[in-house]
Amino acid sequence: MNGTIVVLVNGEVLADGHGSRISDQRHNAKDLAEGLFPILSSDLRVAVLHGNKPQVGFVLFRSEIASHILHTIPLDVCGADTQGATGYMLSQSFVNVLRQHDIHRKVISVVTQTLVDDSESKDNVPTKTIGPWFDRDKAKQHRQTRGWVMAEELGHGYRRVVPCLPATEILEIEGIKQLVETGSIVIAGGGGGIPVARSAEGELYGVEAVVETEQVACLMARQLQASVLLMIIEKDNKFILSGLSTERPGHLALEELDSILGQETFRSDSVHRQMRAASGFLHAGGEQAIITTLRKLPETLAKQSGLRIGSLTPSIPLFGMP
Repeated sequence: MNGTIVVLVNGEVLADGHGSRISDQRHNAKDLAEGLFPILSSDLRVAVLHGNKPQVGFVLFRSEIASHILHTIPLDVCGADTQGATGYMLSQSFVNVLRQHDIHRKVISVVTQTLVDDSESKDNVPTKTIGPWFDRDKAKQHRQTRGWVMAEELGHGYRRVVPCLPATEILEIEGIKQLVETGSIVIAGGGGGIPVARSAEGELYGVEAVVETEQVACLMARQLQASVLLMIIEKDNKFILSGLSTERPGHLALEELDSILGQETFRSDSVHRQMRAASGFLHAGGEQAIITTLRKLPETLAKQSGLRIGSLTPSIPLFGMP
């Protein structure tokens, strides 16, 4: 095996491109597999993470609709549900595209737990809104009966607010390492992993929170000693609003990126997360971070598109530029 790459795919890439139904998500997964084929069929060690924001939203919405006759789904279990379903669709698509070219590389999806610090006051951590919107009366009811924190989003209604907790450990990382080292393509850390914490007795329990997938991708990349971090997003428009592009050939030195991050000029939170992840990955010893869209992925791997950050000549030739 010649080097390691970690690939992070936004949840919206899988639940937006051709639509959000399961049949659409399968189609999107197939497009992703075909776009990633030069990587999947290479001699690189490969780990793939995926976001799950829209998928979690679908599960929570279905749970809410059925809540008068069925139990609701805790957020940690919802994360496990989406990891399993999305991992299944991705692994199937990867296997299919490899077999079309008579390549029999193993693909394994790992349900992954991420340890978070649940002891800090929730007043000191950032938050995210999740799930469906509610009217004022329903929001008040959920505050009283479920203990939810609710926030109003003008023009939409009220949504549940949960803490976004920093990841401290990927619990399955040793198994993931072993699988990656054997040459298996590993799908892991979906949605940033299922957030869990430890009790005073050392027992694990699920936490009603979310984890930034970009942070977990950096953590996994560092522990796998990856040379390249490839982030695949759904659309380029948010980067364009920030004065950048992922669909044209572009390059930023790490010093340039850190200068931009220091000025806090990004208009999009998602762009800021991805650029911060690129900086963290490179500062931790990574060689190159690449950001591109699914639409432009084949051109990016052909060195004709994509925003490259860090070295233009990483140790993995597939990602070097002339």
